[in-house]
Amino acid sequence: MNVQPDLIAGIYNYCDTWCERCLFTARCRSFQIQSETGLAKTMDAGGNLVQQLTDALTLTKQYIDNLTRAQGNDVLNAPTEEQTQTLEQKAVQREDTAARPIRQHSATMLANDYLRQTGIWMKEEKDFLEQAGQQQLHEVELGLRTQEEAMPTLHALKDAWEMIRWYRTLIPVKTQSALRALAEPTENMRLVNYHLGKAKLVLVSIDRSLLAWQTVMQHYPEKTDALLDLLSLLSRLRRELETVFPDARAFQRPGLD
Repeated sequence: MNVQPDLIAGIYNYCDTWCERCLFTARCRSFQIQSETGLAKTMDAGGNLVQQLTDALTLTKQYIDNLTRAQGNDVLNAPTEEQTQTLEQKAVQREDTAARPIRQHSATMLANDYLRQTGIWMKEEKDFLEQAGQQQLHEVELGLRTQEEAMPTLHALKDAWEMIRWYRTLIPVKTQSALRALAEPTENMRLVNYHLGKAKLVLVSIDRSLLAWQTVMQHYPEKTDALLDLLSLLSRLRRELETVFPDARAFQRPGLD
């Protein structure tokens, strides 16, 4: 008899909403309610690796084309409502006096600046993955590297691109959500922990984004100078949040930490 795993209470309050990469969808009430399916498939380790690399290039181009159409050819768009909780949307959109200091907070401005600058970079580098794949394939054909060396490189770059794209929109929204703790101070520990968890989520998102940028620079060191400002923005935002929420790093998100 199949027994449904116990749900992890509140896990969806502190996650990055990237359900396709989550290991806990079967234990998430939000995921079950939304009836989301189709977890990402990993590439088959067998078969001809050069053919897999060629297929990966095709999939990458389709991936970028679909992304462009979905965003109306505007990579600077903010997250959709499906990607955020009602509370975060309220924090971003409210025009009342309580919300204004949040929008004007230095952390918010850093996060929004990062969103803007990464949007510009991704627009300029819209063919980055396809070019990287073609380069790997060309080097394999020339015998400059083996098939076994080329595939992990392509996977690492594709993963880095997807992480940068995903977290660039999440970071500003969750930053403002966490900062509501300043606009609406409370002694209610559930709310205190809620905002700490949001701050922890932003810090984790920044950490992962920095690792993704390091992957890009590792394989394309010539791009380092152009990326230094982006890395500086993330580092400054991380320091700011760690100052405002000194207990955020220690917060244990249910099921995630």
